[in-house]
Amino acid sequence: MLHFKLLGTAAGGGFPQWNCACQFCDLCRQQPLRAAARLQLQSAVSSNGEDWFLLNASPDLRSQIEATPDLQPIAEKGQRNTPIRAIVLTGADLDQVLGLLLLREFQPLLVYATSVVRQTLQANTFFRMLDRLPGQITWIDIRPAESFQLADSQIVCTPIPLPGALPFYASAIPGIPKGEASIGLLLECEGRRIAYTPSVPEVTDDLRLLYRTCEAIFVDATFWSDTELNRLQAGTPLARSIGHIPLGGEDGTLALLRDVSVPTKVLLHINNTNPILDCMSTEYDETVRAGWQIGHDGWELILQPSSEAAA
Repeated sequence: MLHFKLLGTAAGGGFPQWNCACQFCDLCRQQPLRAAARLQLQSAVSSNGEDWFLLNASPDLRSQIEATPDLQPIAEKGQRNTPIRAIVLTGADLDQVLGLLLLREFQPLLVYATSVVRQTLQANTFFRMLDRLPGQITWIDIRPAESFQLADSQIVCTPIPLPGALPFYASAIPGIPKGEASIGLLLECEGRRIAYTPSVPEVTDDLRLLYRTCEAIFVDATFWSDTELNRLQAGTPLARSIGHIPLGGEDGTLALLRDVSVPTKVLLHINNTNPILDCMSTEYDETVRAGWQIGHDGWELILQPSSEAAA
């Protein structure tokens, strides 16, 4: 079984953003049934419904755990326990790693990350809070395109190399191996496959081929248009310049993946400026008509073993 949960679906800052009164943040506050609030992107996966692996660690992680009984400690197992077995990091952006600091209560942590991401975090003094006791955190280096098995599970994970860069706050690390600063994840269990790509700087032929082999794909939906931020505030960057292909337009994600036929196609990591947040917008309608689901907090999927795997 491959059990997948979306605990949060917004880009950094969540939705609505705390200091924003833009069209959609205001709509969320005034008409929440039309534009539902969202926590920052966070996902979890399991092969048995009891042992869970977090995909990144969002700043909203504590609230997300408290909203998800499957991720909470069980009193019968003692005062200190957790069903969270490990965390897999796809990058070092703040909205991917700050949640690690929320897990610092002397709980042993197992973290999978590329060597570049690990070095970036270890160079930051804040993350020394995770290493106050021997064995408090165990790092396992992972490499693009090299498969590994998530601890004590049936899930095989393969990092998908992406042409992303280290975040702005990160110290310069010389000689960064290609594809290690930002990755997607291919998750496989008992003949079922999920592609998890919350940041997509480029839709390549290899990525299209990979998507076609999956039962479900989770794809970057940060922006609808390349100039979305710039129209709201002059001087802000274009979507593509910060590593996100926009959804709309002839060269956007919807068009580039039009011929990719997959049973379940879900969009996530949605910025507060993206009009698909409004379920009555033309962009929302266009997206749904194109065969995509717009992921929401609490969305989940259970894929049973394939007949070949069961046999």
